[in-house]
Amino acid sequence: MNEITFESVKDFIYNTLIADKPLEEQMKLYQSVADQYQEICDASVYNYPEIVATEFLYFNLPRDSRILDVGAGTGLLERLLYKSGFTNIDALDGCEEMLQKAKESNSNYKNYIIARVVKDEPLPVEQNTYDVALMSGSASPAHIDVDAYPQIIRVVKPGGIIGWIIETEEIFAKVNSKYQNGAYKKSLQRFVLQNLLTPIEGFNPKPVENSLFYNVPAEVYFFKVV
Repeated sequence: MNEITFESVKDFIYNTLIADKPLEEQMKLYQSVADQYQEICDASVYNYPEIVATEFLYFNLPRDSRILDVGAGTGLLERLLYKSGFTNIDALDGCEEMLQKAKESNSNYKNYIIARVVKDEPLPVEQNTYDVALMSGSASPAHIDVDAYPQIIRVVKPGGIIGWIIETEEIFAKVNSKYQNGAYKKSLQRFVLQNLLTPIEGFNPKPVENSLFYNVPAEVYFFKVV
């Protein structure tokens, strides 16, 4: 992006960032904006990390719980979790340039894992490694497809937690066909029926306000891994 303004960022997010495209193209897009990413977040009033961190505290997990930050980007979520006492966090992202920015910002990740989350490519992580996996923004269209969630489920221990934030299907259905006619929630229900996940009461989903651009509604999900 050249000019960073409220309107230019809004156009960029809804017409470029979450527009349907091959994942390779999405990674190149993130490479191109890595240096401006913080400015983009500031201009869009991006509250995803704050919301995920706040809602996650509800579970009052041990502060040494092993957490995977999926789609970690520049480490916005990690910094908030670290302030709350969580110190055992790994970063996973498909864009090396974004993770490099996290390193340069003195993030406190234990490990940096460069990998894409896609349906037919197992993550380079052992099964049942983490107590928690969180996605702050990476569950959006053109990021991690819902069909790839089992790759994340695989690396979380039984009884562990997976959580994320995503805008409402009504919003995303306007820009991406995979979110039309309730397709997203039907996919999540399929994982429940396959005995991969169990919904957590109050988070299936929990509606939240002001996720970005001051007034955009979103939904927070938390599931237990079976």
